[in-house]
Amino acid sequence: MSEEAEVLEFEDRAHIPSTHEVDEPSESNLELANRLIERLSPENRGALREMISKKGSFGGGLVTLMVVFWWLSVHSVTDNLDVGVSKFFAFNFSEVALIVIGLALMSSILKDFSRELGLLAPSFISGGMIIFSVLYVFEPLINGIWPNDFDLEEGLFRSIRLVILWVGVTIGAKLLVDSALLLWLKQFCDAKGIDIQSNNQEKPQEMTGDADVLAELL
Repeated sequence: MSEEAEVLEFEDRAHIPSTHEVDEPSESNLELANRLIERLSPENRGALREMISKKGSFGGGLVTLMVVFWWLSVHSVTDNLDVGVSKFFAFNFSEVALIVIGLALMSSILKDFSRELGLLAPSFISGGMIIFSVLYVFEPLINGIWPNDFDLEEGLFRSIRLVILWVGVTIGAKLLVDSALLLWLKQFCDAKGIDIQSNNQEKPQEMTGDADVLAELL
């Protein structure tokens, strides 16, 4: 067999991916992009920058505001921190408030990423964190209903502050996750040349094959 024939035979057996095959987005990435477009409803690819900035600034600002709220309403007030120590790992009220902030932040991040990526482990961990958050938030109120260390008024006041921290950080974390997912969507669309079309706009006459896949679910 001649050298040229051997080369041709090797090329027939070998699979050399073309440039189009290398650049072709995976099915999972397309599905994730479709889900993000459906849920977050960006008007077009240019609007992603504004949405990323707005959600990121609001989310970061809200989480920061909750830390300031903890400092002013929990750490700096005249609560007797040695009274009403938690039955779960014996944390005082200021430490419980910090734990609620951390649990709300991590559980919201894990839950949202689990929902978008379809992963079980983050969702499982997030569920456990939410249970602990509920226990810490309402423990002072229960302690006040059956007075042990303080009365109902003090227990209600403590639980209200913990609810504010929990809700505020959860919303802020959700906005931060949305901002991160929108950043991924922008980079994905820019890299693949995919345009985004809102529901109230007419479909362009010419679109790439990837854009057609995205447009079917809009």
